[in-house]
Amino acid sequence: MLNEVVINRYNLLKNLSYIKENNPNSLICAMVKANAYGVGMKEVVKILDDKVDFFGVASVGEAIKARKYTKNKILIVSPIERKNLIDNDFSYTVTSLEDVEFLVNNNVVANIHLKVNTGMNRYGFKSTKQFRRALSLIKKSKLNVEGLFTHFATTDELVDKQMKIFNKFVTITKRAGFKPIIHADNSSVCELKNHHLDMVRIGFNLYNKFSENFLPVVEIKSTITQIQEVKKGELVGYDRRFIAKKKMRVAILPIGYADGLSLAYLGMKLNIKGQDCEILNICMDCFMLDATKLDVKKGDKIGILNNLNPISKFASFRHTSEYEIMCNFSSIRATRHVIN
Repeated sequence: MLNEVVINRYNLLKNLSYIKENNPNSLICAMVKANAYGVGMKEVVKILDDKVDFFGVASVGEAIKARKYTKNKILIVSPIERKNLIDNDFSYTVTSLEDVEFLVNNNVVANIHLKVNTGMNRYGFKSTKQFRRALSLIKKSKLNVEGLFTHFATTDELVDKQMKIFNKFVTITKRAGFKPIIHADNSSVCELKNHHLDMVRIGFNLYNKFSENFLPVVEIKSTITQIQEVKKGELVGYDRRFIAKKKMRVAILPIGYADGLSLAYLGMKLNIKGQDCEILNICMDCFMLDATKLDVKKGDKIGILNNLNPISKFASFRHTSEYEIMCNFSSIRATRHVIN
């Protein structure tokens, strides 16, 4: 294919090594949901298979895909899909008393992780009364409380407030006789406010340069498929989004909004061979780049996401999170290969 996603095995393992060094007594759950944040689930799972304790996914569908590449434990972190409860092959997240009642009433045998809503107000138990009721039902069922967790909304002082609430649920769970794996720290919280719990869930830090302690794992390369000589006053792409103000050379590259490069990137400048080159227009399957100052030709490889154009640059231009940018690129039509 004309586009490549290059995965650096060394950097991925180096990031994991740093996480392990700072969590020597904790299990590791490597998050590979959303195609491993766009990096590539298949490739990441194969690299990390014997080096982590869990893989984290967002759905039964993702769990089935991950199972093709590993025999490791797989935790589905989103609420249970009642129509897709397959068997005891995976670990399921349970977020409400209603879900517990459903599982118990249907005699389901499964490993479950109970999720607590400590302030993010997305998923999880918020009422201690309902939580206690859920635990009493579970005691009489075939369910195994394998884990207990929450999710932090920020990395600031709110973490401390959420952790205080979470600890109440931890105490309730242990007093009820359960001994689950306790986990709460995600990538950013683990780096900034490590609580050294039984397990850490690591996603973004595995793949990106969150701080000086981490290395970027993925690069995206594309191939120039055409060079156009454009005259002053001529259009470039759809809908008069760009009209040349002078004579210019335009490079066409086969990455479009179907690949995660949305129209919101119009006007962004990519650093190509030391030159700032403006994105002039974007279509479904390609984008047009100002190549007037570049000595390039059809067939040349161009770095789209790399050290010169890091994920933070894309996020800053869009005024959004680096997580979103990575997930957008997960749909890119490209070959993925691993370098050592």
